[in-house]
Amino acid sequence: MNPPLYDPLSPELPQHLRADLRRELIAKRQALPDLERRNAELAERLLRVLDALEPETLGAYCAVRGEFDPLPTVVKWLAAHPECTLALPRVNEAAKTMEFIVWRPGEPLRPGPYGIAEPTGHTALAPTTLLVPCVGFADVGLRLGYGGGYYDRYLAGREEVYTVGLSYACCELQQLDMQPHDQLMDLVLTEDGLYGLDALSLTLVD
Repeated sequence: MNPPLYDPLSPELPQHLRADLRRELIAKRQALPDLERRNAELAERLLRVLDALEPETLGAYCAVRGEFDPLPTVVKWLAAHPECTLALPRVNEAAKTMEFIVWRPGEPLRPGPYGIAEPTGHTALAPTTLLVPCVGFADVGLRLGYGGGYYDRYLAGREEVYTVGLSYACCELQQLDMQPHDQLMDLVLTEDGLYGLDALSLTLVD
C-alpha cells in the first residue's frame, strides 16, 4: 500500500529546502525518457478535460524549463470551439502582479521576465478556466510553483476560476506543506492520471 501523498500535519519545509526541491523536480522532468509519448498522453487527457469543462474563456501559458506545453493542444481544441477566447499571462515584475491578455494563434509573443514569452496585445481578460504549470504537486491539488507567488496572488479571492494544474507523474510529492497563501488546484493532470479535489467527479475523462 502506498503511503499518503499529502500529510497536512507534516513539518513546514524551510524555504531553502523548497528551492532545492524545485531544482530537483525541474531536473527530473527535463531528463524524462519517452517524453514524446508522455506529452501525447497528457495532451489527450487535456483535450478530454477541456471537452468536459467547455470553457468560454481559457487561460493558458507559454512553457519553459521542461514544462508541458499546452498551447498546441489548446490551439487544436480551439479550432473546434471558436466560441472560447484564449488568454496568456503577462507579468508586471515591479508590482509582482499578473494579468491575462487575449491571444490568438499566430499573434506575436515577446520575451518577458523570467524568460517566459508574453502576448503583445492590450485586451485584458479574466479567464473562467485556467491552466497552471506545476513544478510539483500533492494529490489533493496542492501545487508547488517557482516561488514567485504570481499564480497564488492572482487566484486569491477568485473562487469562480476553475484551475487545472499540469505536471508530470514524476513530480508528484509524498509530502508538501500548505502555506497560507497557497491556492489549491481543482484538478491536476499528468500523463498517467487525474488528481485534485475534482478528480473523482471527472473520472469519465480518465
